[in-house]
Amino acid sequence: MQLIPDDIDWTAYARQTEARVKVKAASSFDLQAEFAPRDPKVRVAEMWSTKLRDRIEFRPAELTCWAGYNGHRKSMFLGQVMLDLIHAHYRVLLASFEMAPSRTLARMAKQALAHIRPRGEPLDAFSRWTDGRLWIFDHMGRIEPETCLAVCRYFADELKGQHVVIDSMMMVCASEESMDEQKQFVTDLVRLAQETGLHIHLVTHCRKPQSGEERPPTKYDLRGSAAISDQAHNVITVWANREKAAALQVNPHDTVAQAKPDARVSVEKQRNGDWEGAVGLWFDPSSLRFCDDRSSKLEPYPL
Repeated sequence: MQLIPDDIDWTAYARQTEARVKVKAASSFDLQAEFAPRDPKVRVAEMWSTKLRDRIEFRPAELTCWAGYNGHRKSMFLGQVMLDLIHAHYRVLLASFEMAPSRTLARMAKQALAHIRPRGEPLDAFSRWTDGRLWIFDHMGRIEPETCLAVCRYFADELKGQHVVIDSMMMVCASEESMDEQKQFVTDLVRLAQETGLHIHLVTHCRKPQSGEERPPTKYDLRGSAAISDQAHNVITVWANREKAAALQVNPHDTVAQAKPDARVSVEKQRNGDWEGAVGLWFDPSSLRFCDDRSSKLEPYPL
């Protein structure tokens, strides 16, 4: 794991490059490639540790919005997604502005090692495993949109990065009520992804419904500008079944509650994919891992 300090002069990377001439003859595009069978040698970024495998792909030059109510473990689930990508040797940058880098890494280490309190050599092995695959932007708190975009461009240009996590949008845009600022930021992220080939993962929040959080959110519940879900290539929501958790607090042996999933992950939009829908997942509190069912045996990632 490498740290990207926040005292770099971002000026050069903050300047938006002029787009090349993009008006082209239709015949100049490779239409054959659109219908050709996928080359089995070409890797596609996807999850492998949950039943979302083969259902959602994280393609180059796209923006994915990860949304959910506050405290419903969307960042935790996204950490597991990034471990899957790191396992597949993708180069990932985590820009988490709400959690210290050491805490972010400690949580990911638990997930990777499938252990509640990993120590000693396994932790050292995890650190070695992340070298050349995982970078952390060492900054907490508010960040200007221009600087955030510059960090992404730096990672793509200088470190040949492929995936960037921005957690979260509320730390970039000054106000969740500033619709124009949000729309411009998302527009700039989409453009940046197209120019660099990065896949950008943006964490956003959902409005708390008046009826409570028993209803899973949809792409229409994202807090702020509608341009967030409109412009994103993919929108994925993460919802925790708090009703189940409450029932098990009252009666840990409630078999009806135990049979229900702990979480619901819904692919609300996948512009260039074939599948949209929701899956139920179980959560293991000791490793912070999400799994297909409550009988799943959790193994450490092969470091």
